[in-house]
Amino acid sequence: MTKARPTDTAPSPAPLIWYARCPTLTALGLIANRGVLQREFLRENVHLVSVRENSTPSVRQGHLDHTLPNLIREADAATALWAHGQNERSRLLAVGQTWHTISIVTRPGQSIQSLSDLAGRRLSLIKEAGNFSPAQVRSLRAWETVLEVAGVAKTDIEFVPVVADHPSVPFGDVARREVEAVLSGHTDVAILFGAKGLELVRSAHLKTVHRFTPEEIKADARLSGLVELRAVTVDSVLLEGRADIVTRILDNLVEAARWAERFPNEAIRQAAIEGKVELEDAVTAYGSLLTEGAQIGIDSSRLSTLAGLADWLKHRHLLPSAHRLDDWLAPAPLQKVQDGLSAYA
Repeated sequence: MTKARPTDTAPSPAPLIWYARCPTLTALGLIANRGVLQREFLRENVHLVSVRENSTPSVRQGHLDHTLPNLIREADAATALWAHGQNERSRLLAVGQTWHTISIVTRPGQSIQSLSDLAGRRLSLIKEAGNFSPAQVRSLRAWETVLEVAGVAKTDIEFVPVVADHPSVPFGDVARREVEAVLSGHTDVAILFGAKGLELVRSAHLKTVHRFTPEEIKADARLSGLVELRAVTVDSVLLEGRADIVTRILDNLVEAARWAERFPNEAIRQAAIEGKVELEDAVTAYGSLLTEGAQIGIDSSRLSTLAGLADWLKHRHLLPSAHRLDDWLAPAPLQKVQDGLSAYA
């Protein structure tokens, strides 16, 4: 593949670029621990630093609201939308979709055998500290999807708040707090996501009421609220000043899915490392869709799904009603990458 390289007349590179990703499957996660980005810029004065390995509060907060200078982020799209609605400092480069196992769980001995038995129950609704809770958005959208599929009205259940750490805390306590709430009787049912959820079900001896597989979620349009949407975003100042660096990073993110297809065993191992979970749980959680989940793009289908999430946030006053995806989207870098792939093919 031919990659864009800086010329002798290129401006001086940015001295420091931050990158952030969520602990579930991301294209950035597949390359982060393999030194791919560091090798890309090995002979240049470009330094890439992971937000995850930094404990400075301003850095941790800055990757959430996108106020951290020179930031490239691939993580939950709801937070990215909220941040752009707050300050318009980011630009959207691409969208990813993660399909992984969703587990509906209760404590042993509960007479909850199926999703229809959720009626009359107290459901855990996580709430992280701070102005915006990504986990709460994810949980509420998932619960709405599950209840609709089960034919249970929201008026027939009770959402019980479960308080967790601030979302800037790396590998926070969201899932653990959910489990504690169920086991203590504070709530009756919780929803656990992905490989970490499978691990907790086993270690806490929870009862699984229902498990949605990634293949089932992808195949059933009614389950779209269980898909984890990711946004690849970049600091607008960095994009304006050094679009060449942004394009090269994006090129490596696109390549991550093709690498995963060629080396599936190593790819699932990297996904397990990213989530700090057992390899077997990662295999079960992502099923046959890890490679497809690693892909990123800005095709109409992905943008339509993202628009649905934006409308959901607007309805709950978490995003300004006047927000437009077109004003956020910066398609040129990905188009340049795709044009390069076409030429290479």
